[in-house]
Formats: sequence, structure tokens, C-alpha cells
Amino acid sequence: MDVFRTGQPRYREPKPDYHLPNPKVFTSDNDEKEKPRGKCVTFFTYFAESTSFMGIPKIWASPRLVFKIMWTLFFLGATTVMIIQLVELFTTFYKYPVKTSVKLGFTALPFPAVTICNMNPIKLSKAKLLSCELQKTLEIPTEYQSEECVNITNTVDLSEFTETEYVCDESGCYEEEAGGLDTFYVRRELIANYLAAEYPEVRKDVGHHLESMLIECSLNGRSCDASKFTTFLSNDLGNCFTLRSKGLQATKSGPESGLSMVINLESEEFIETFKTGYGLRVVIHDNGTRPFPGSEGFTVSAGSETSIALKLVRNDSTTRGGDYGKCNDSLIFKKKFGVAYTERACREFCQRNLVIDICKCRPEDESQLNSSVKICNTNKEWNCQDRVQNKYVVDSGKGVDTCKCGTPCVEKVYQTTFSSRQWPVLRHIRALEQQACKIEPESPKCSYSSYDFENVDIRTSSFLKLKVYFHSLNFESVKEEPFYDTERFLSDIGGTMGLWIGASVLSLAEFLEILFELIFWCFCPRSK
Repeated sequence: MDVFRTGQPRYREPKPDYHLPNPKVFTSDNDEKEKPRGKCVTFFTYFAESTSFMGIPKIWASPRLVFKIMWTLFFLGATTVMIIQLVELFTTFYKYPVKTSVKLGFTALPFPAVTICNMNPIKLSKAKLLSCELQKTLEIPTEYQSEECVNITNTVDLSEFTETEYVCDESGCYEEEAGGLDTFYVRRELIANYLAAEYPEVRKDVGHHLESMLIECSLNGRSCDASKFTTFLSNDLGNCFTLRSKGLQATKSGPESGLSMVINLESEEFIETFKTGYGLRVVIHDNGTRPFPGSEGFTVSAGSETSIALKLVRNDSTTRGGDYGKCNDSLIFKKKFGVAYTERACREFCQRNLVIDICKCRPEDESQLNSSVKICNTNKEWNCQDRVQNKYVVDSGKGVDTCKCGTPCVEKVYQTTFSSRQWPVLRHIRALEQQACKIEPESPKCSYSSYDFENVDIRTSSFLKLKVYFHSLNFESVKEEPFYDTERFLSDIGGTMGLWIGASVLSLAEFLEILFELIFWCFCPRSK
């Protein structure tokens, strides 16, 4: 009998059927989706869906396989082109190219220094002060030789001279003797060597002096004289004279607003060895720099009026630095050598020091540096000097810069334009000779009375007029600066990455995020 009754049927627990297999537990699809995935999978899904790199979200989210392949190919192709272009950008940047910009200006211009040298380094009337070897090599007429040298016979055979050359080829460098030298060339080299062995005081005494050469002089409308010039010795041309006009500004252009000089070349004092022509060597250079008239400048012909029109070009390399190349500001150089820096002067002084270090003697030149070291005056020392200088030239040809002379930071270059006319006329020659006699009463010009066959050439070729002026007050400013600077380089990198894959600087931070996540994944416990 049932004690309890309800309106609901009584629940009876089924009896287990021990003859059936173990029941299986089935899970629904919803349960599968709700299963938590690993942190790595979740992060890369987030990265693929949110990255700013164009193409990756398309590859991840495309519903069809063909679209995934298409976007993958597009992304790989764009990335490849981007990498190629970036390589070109890096290559260009690390070549450190330099660009040159030219600007024109108009202002009062600094007047340059002007150096003049008589093409005849030794006066005939002073040749007796020289050594007998030099007198004989110069072939001085007997009446102008010193008494102790008259009876000495010159036994030097110029045709037997040879020259040692430093030759380099594929097998290496070696010395080679060159024979068959031109006798005129050999005589000039001997004269230069003998003259270098003379005392500087003697060399100055036997040369031409500006006090007797300068007939007329005016600078910017004001008269000038020999006291405005400084004298120095040139190895090839003897006494040279430099008009230094530091601080003088040219406020006008044209022939009447610059330097005007009338020069007496003293042609009657020319020695036959040098008497291949009459003329004046002229070098236009910046104030404070050292001229090298033996190898630079130009020659002004005798018996002419020569006008030299100038144009100033200012080269500025002060913006260089680091890998773009250094410029020399000349402060250390000027303190050491007493002149403003130029690349030519740097190389000349460097070669001189190389000779002193190796040959233990100094070559004679216009610098007069290290005067405490003896001058090279023997065949052994001259050969050593030639070897050092030839080796320097060969090394320079191979790209080996022994001296490391760089570009000056600021350099003023005076470009020149020439014009000339025959000058003076015969009537004016006599007036010039009278002016020369007032300066030098013992000059042979004072004994001339009329023109004859013997003196007409010397008299018409004894004077010249030189004018140096600015053609206009316009000038060029040439400035060197980096062609591909850092700002432009970074801009091009950003432009290239943005063009091909849509990346930016902040996009690169996504890689840091990936890196940190990988670190956490490897070293931190994984979620179950």
C-alpha cells in the first residue's frame, strides 16, 4: 500500500542494463567553440586583424583561398620591391655625396695679392759675385767674370748627363737612368742646383731689384712704390715681389680702378742663357697665401700693355664634416708655416719635409723653411731628392695620399681674362728711359742717344705696362654641402615603406610587440 500519493507519477530509477556497452558522452558544436585557445594563437589572430602593414589583414580575412593567394603574392611582390629600393637608398646615403650650389652676389670686393718676377733671375753686371762653376755654366762673357774665374776652363760636357727616373709598371717600381737629355734642359737644371747652393744674401744681391724696375705704380687711384711690396726668393726666378693689399676693397670696376704698373725689365742685364725672350712672371693669388711663380701664374710679354680682368669665385666648404670629408681651416697650418692654407702649399711643404726626413738635407725653394738644415748640394743628395719626389708622384697616381692635404674650408680664386696691345711707341720709350735713369743713374739706358741696329731690340723690349682690375663687382659663391643628408634619407625610407606596404615608424613598433609576446610565450607558463 502506498503511503504517499501525489498528482505526478512516481519517478523510478531505471535499473542498469549490464548487457549494454558503456555509454558515450557527446559534445555539441557550441561547446567546441567555447573551448579557450592558447595565448599565441589569440595574439597572432589579433596581430593579423589589426596590423598597419597593408595586405596582411586581407590575407587573414579573405573568405576564399584564391583571394588569400592573390593577396599573398601582392604582399610578397611589394615587399621585394621595397627591399630593393631601400638597398639603393642605403647605398646612396653611405657614399656621402656632395652637391655644389652657385650663387651670384654684388658688393665691394677684396683686392688680391699680385706677385711679379723678372724672367731673368741674375743680372749680367752682378754675375761676378757667383761661384766659378755657376759663371762657367751660365756662359758669362769674360769681361763680366770675376778675376779668379777668367782662366778657369769649363770642362763640363752637358751631353753626358743622365737622369734617374722612378718608373713603375706591373712588376713594381724601380729606378732607371734616362740618357740623351736636352742640353738646354741640363744647363737649366745645373744652374738651378748651383744657384741653390749660393747664400741667400748673394742670390738676392745678383737679382733684379724692384727699386730700379718700378717706374710707375698706382693702386685704386693712389700712388704706390717699392715699399708696398715684399721680396722673396724663388728657386727658378730669383727675386720676386708681392704687392699685398690686405684690407683694400675695390669699389669700382674697370682698368682705371685697379693696379697699374710700368716695369723696367732691364733687358740689357739679361744673360744669354736666359735670353730666349723678355717678360714678367705674374701670379694673382689671395692675400696671405704663398705664390709659386715657378709653376703657376702666367707670363706678360715685354713691349706690351697687358690688361688682366679679374672675376672672384669664392669656394666655401665649411658645411663639410664627418664622412663627407673634412676641410682645413688653415689655423694650425698658418701657425706652423706662417702663411694661409692652400692645398698647393700643403703639398709643397709636405714634399720638402719628406726630403728632409729621408735625405737629411733640404731642397732649396722660396719657402726658406727649416733653414737650419743644410741644402742638398751633392749628386748623391740631388739623386735622393729626385727619388723622394718621384716616389711621391707615383704614390699619388696610385691613390696613396701621403700628405693628406684636404680642401681648404674657404678659398678665393681669381679667374683672369687677358687683353694686350703693343706698347710703348718709340717716342714714349725715350721718356721712359729718362725716368729709369733718374732711378738708376748708372743704367746702360742713360748712354743711349739714338736707335741703331744693336740697341733697338733691347730698347723696345725693355718696358711693359701691367693693369690688374675687376671686370665687374659681381662674384660667384660656390658652396659645397651634403647632397643626401640624414633628414632626406629618413624621409625617403618612410616614403618607400609607406608606398609599398603602408608602413610607418609606429608600424615598426608592432615587431617589438611580437618580440615581447614571443618572450612571454617562451618563458611564462602557458594557459591550459
